[in-house]
Amino acid sequence: MAVLPPASGTGVGAMHELPLLAGHTTSSAEAMNETGDVVGLSLDANGDGSLTPLQAVGGGTGGHAVKIADDGTVAGFTDTPDGVRHAARWNAAGALTRLEEPPGYVQGEAQDINNARVAVGQLSTDTATIPVRWGPDGRATALRLPPQAHGGTATAINERGEIAGYVSVPGAETRAVRWDIAGRVHDLGSLGGSDSQPSAINERGTVIGRATDAGGTWKAVLAPRGKKVKALPSQDPGARSVSVNNADVVVANVKDRSLRWSETGTGIGTTELQVLRGTGSTFVRGINDAGTGVGTSGEFAVTWDAQGRVSPLPVPAGVDTTDPIAIDGTGRVAGNVGSSRTWPVQWRAVVWR
Repeated sequence: MAVLPPASGTGVGAMHELPLLAGHTTSSAEAMNETGDVVGLSLDANGDGSLTPLQAVGGGTGGHAVKIADDGTVAGFTDTPDGVRHAARWNAAGALTRLEEPPGYVQGEAQDINNARVAVGQLSTDTATIPVRWGPDGRATALRLPPQAHGGTATAINERGEIAGYVSVPGAETRAVRWDIAGRVHDLGSLGGSDSQPSAINERGTVIGRATDAGGTWKAVLAPRGKKVKALPSQDPGARSVSVNNADVVVANVKDRSLRWSETGTGIGTTELQVLRGTGSTFVRGINDAGTGVGTSGEFAVTWDAQGRVSPLPVPAGVDTTDPIAIDGTGRVAGNVGSSRTWPVQWRAVVWR
């Protein structure tokens, strides 16, 4: 069943534009925490800008926020004047801390951070990349690799300190792994293909992401704590953008459809997320612990309830392009809106609340 797209000013919640830095014309929301803080980019007419405003390495061009903890601490990377990326953390006031790079490592990126201000990501030499954990003091600890592995990346961390990521092993491009709180590494297996890439780990220790099967087709996968990855049911080839909440409800995109998976008592049930009438495809970006998903149907920003029913988010007259990026536990949504009547599109960061 489809529903009509929203008229201007209707729908659930109200849209609020986030302020620009002085002299800037475009902004982009990149991440939101559970207290509603948003980080992103503010750009001038030439496309130059910085995080909002996060301190850069002396002479550098700024950086990129990847995740924000509930106290406003931000993790990501910053660029030096020669264009080399370095893992970084910023406090709520925007002050920069360069995360440690042990001797021999020339660049790095933080991929996630938890509320204890523990960050994870990668460090690289000219020839190798290793998964790493940075403590609250910014000191780096290389994460253990399975036998025969020769590098990898940590992609996500939960509040317990469990870490998900992938490593490189002979015969495979990437192999999904989990590091427990004691630092032990656990191989999460594969679907028989050459790639398995976790994107998140929730508070239950469940890892989700994507993996290729023996035919090279990408599938959305789930690995509860202590188990290997398995493909989620009833999906088309080509899974991407997989998210999970703390109740093990998973959403992902497969071709032009968006799907939701949850436990039913007899197994994992699959629900297809509705489209707005007049639109041909959906794209889900995330799900909160209340089970509300957020994404787009065509060019319209929408949410979906636990039954997959779609509701439009309101936009003012003149906005016909949207990109919601995240939803928190209270239902606040962060994202970006713009108009296709200008090219390039002049994006503005917004929140719906």
